[in-house]
This record gives sequence, C-alpha cells and structure tokens, in this order.
Amino acid sequence: MALITFGLKTAGIVILFLAAPFLSKAQDPHFSQYFSSPLTLNPANTGNFDGTARISSNFRNQWQGVGDPFITGTISYDTEILSKRMGEGNKLAVGVMGLYDKALGGKFKSNYISTSLAYHLWLDEERSKRFSIGFQSTYANKRIDPVNISFANQFSSFGFDLSMPSNEIIVNNNIGYFDWNTGLMFNNSGDNGSFYVGTSIYHLTTPKESFLNIEANDIPMRLTMHAGATRYIGESGVLMGSAIYMMQGGSREMTMGMAFGQYLNSVINNVAVYVGGWYRNKESVIPYFGLTYNNMQLGLSYDVVTSGLSLAKTQNRSFEVSLIYSFKDNSDYKRFVPWY
Repeated sequence: MALITFGLKTAGIVILFLAAPFLSKAQDPHFSQYFSSPLTLNPANTGNFDGTARISSNFRNQWQGVGDPFITGTISYDTEILSKRMGEGNKLAVGVMGLYDKALGGKFKSNYISTSLAYHLWLDEERSKRFSIGFQSTYANKRIDPVNISFANQFSSFGFDLSMPSNEIIVNNNIGYFDWNTGLMFNNSGDNGSFYVGTSIYHLTTPKESFLNIEANDIPMRLTMHAGATRYIGESGVLMGSAIYMMQGGSREMTMGMAFGQYLNSVINNVAVYVGGWYRNKESVIPYFGLTYNNMQLGLSYDVVTSGLSLAKTQNRSFEVSLIYSFKDNSDYKRFVPWY
C-alpha cells in the first residue's frame, strides 16, 4: 500500500491536476511568504508602499522529494501615476505581474499575466490612516503534455506500461480564460508602529476550465483576509506579526507568525536582519530569515511539514525565496519597515 500511495508519483500528481478544476478543495498557487508577494495577495497592495515604484519577485520549490516538485515563481512591478493630479497624499497606482506554476517536470504548466489598478486615500490630515481599493484583471493559460505521462490504470505488476490504454480522454491540452480580482485595505501608522487589515476576492467571474471530455466546472472564488502589525522596540529593534486566512471551495487555510528585526548599525542606513517563523494550520512550520539593505529586501523560508504528508518521504521539503526592491523618494524620508 505504501508503494502504491507514494511510489506512483507521476500518476497521482497527474490525476490531481486533471481533477483539480472539479474538486471542491482546489486551491490557487500561493506562497508561504505571502507578505512578500503583494499582488498575489490583494490588488489593493498595488502601490501600497512608501516610494515611487517597486519590483517584487518570489520563487517556491514545493514538496521536493515527493515526485516532481511544484515550482512556482512570480515577478511584479507597481508604481504610482498622475501624482501631481491626485491631491496631497492621495495616490493612484498601476501594476503588472507574471506568475508561472509547473509540475511533473514541466509537463503541466500554468501561466498568468495580470494588470492592476489601485487608489489610496488618506483619511486624516496627519496622513496616518489610509484606505485602499484595488482591481486586477488576469489572463490565465494552462497546458498539459500527455506524452510520456502515466496514469494509475497503466500500472501493472511490472510497473508503469505506457503501451496500455490510459482510458483518459484529454480533448484540450491548452486552455485559457480571463479573470477578475478585487480587494480592500486599511493602513494605520504612527511613531511607535503600524498595523493593517485587508480582504480580497479572486476569481470574481468563476471562470470555467476543463482538460477532459466532460462538462467544465467553475473555478471557485478565493476569499482572503489578512492583517499585520509592527512595533518598534527601542532605537534598533522591530517586532512584526501577520496572519492570513483563505477560503476557496471546500478548502480553508490559516497561517500566522512573527519575526524580530535588529538594525545592525543605523536605522537610516536600513541594514537589518530578521529572524522568525510562521505556522500553517495542521500543515507546516515555516522558519524565516530576512535581510534589508537600503532599498532591497531579501527573504528565505523553509517549510517543515507537520502533516501526514511528512510520512511520504523523509526528504520532503519546500524552499522559498523572495526579493523586493523599492525606489524611494529621498525627499520624503520615513522609517522603512519591510513588507508593508
């Protein structure tokens, strides 16, 4: 039984991907470092930072050691526009993002290209409270290469036999659709720290997709609620915490954690090291290491699986790296804190 459960790597993952659009527990690609992937988390994050422009990139290698790993990567760029026409403190921002997700050694690929627009409104004269609303459009393309892919009914006593019929009818190995997302955020900042709360909804139009010769099913909406807070400690320390709760179809996922940051020389020079961890409910513990240097932020994390999947292989592991570069407005210096 263990051989059938964990040894049939390709067959199991293929069935998962082919069936994913029809399972109530299907989930979108997502990152453990959700706080460093602003445009996959909430369209209202477009332009929601101190500066004029930002480049963000994430890479995740998931479940390496359990068959062919899931590999997910994204890169985004967002910037403010019409700054001279928006009034004091208000901001209009646009962004573009590309995301890819692949498995089975590249035999199953998903590619997404998104554009987003967000408006940020200051709610007080002190410019400490800000409300943001964002919209995002996405074109998704998914491809599967049926050649040399084995299915469960091709498994015999001698292993997989690709000459045997798979009995799977893949009528379309290349599908595409348009999608829409939206989100809201509230930020509050002060001398001693800051906090934010936000919510977003992805797949507003519940687009349809299907590789198989059956009626296409809707992609369920994904509702996300997230929050975080920052507290300065003395002249050189900062404590940060954040949490996220996601619902999509029949899936529920909650992740929360915190990190402590220590500036190595001067806050103004912005050289700091962050150490902490997050916990994904009933799934994994996620140690985190971060480094900021001037306008650059680097994050490294490693998922330590605590669920039953950890029994699949002792080498099961998921590694993730994030990199953000912000273009700052030096005429309006603020004490910089990573993430938001």
